[in-house]
Amino acid sequence: MALTPNAPFQLENLSEDMDILNKALRESLLGIPDALAGRSERRILNLACGRADETGVLADIFGGEQRLEIVGADIRDAEIEEARLRWKTLRHSDIHTRFHVEDGKRFLDAMSSNERFDLTFMRHQNFWNNPRLWAHMFEGGLRQLDEDGLFVITSYFDVEHELACRKLVALGAVKVADHRNLESRALADAPGKSVDRHIAVFRKLPSGTPRRP
Repeated sequence: MALTPNAPFQLENLSEDMDILNKALRESLLGIPDALAGRSERRILNLACGRADETGVLADIFGGEQRLEIVGADIRDAEIEEARLRWKTLRHSDIHTRFHVEDGKRFLDAMSSNERFDLTFMRHQNFWNNPRLWAHMFEGGLRQLDEDGLFVITSYFDVEHELACRKLVALGAVKVADHRNLESRALADAPGKSVDRHIAVFRKLPSGTPRRP
């Protein structure tokens, strides 16, 4: 399902990064059965989304032929305002977006337990910067996920990716794909850092299944 931005990306490399992310996400999903097939509407929760540059990619890959709602949240006002302007959709469109200026923890805590999403997405999660906060975000994102939905993360660094994956498994997620993006663009501000360097895909454990110790 195509979603055309209302304004072009201004930052250098962003369009190319989105093309690479699109390809890498598709490669990550190879071999994972499409549990969302046949639904009349799909819902995506994009946590700590910033400018939500990846909104068009998410719509393209996960939208299918169904109606699609993408809900984003980030604490940074300027970034969310940019996301709102770039990805604003018409009221009667098959794609609907809404972006909230909100601390991720509070946003998840305030969400109804009945509100479910087919996909929770966290691009460039930053688990090692604040493990307690990000663990809460992981837990909330899993809680709002439908039973057969997917939880997808991307990471800048090798170590933070490993730590985040380990924590998600401890919280009751099952890793079903782990992809090293070999086309990831290297960044100069830190050794070993690159854009969407790793992508991991998780499912929730079936109800009643004990968590790993």
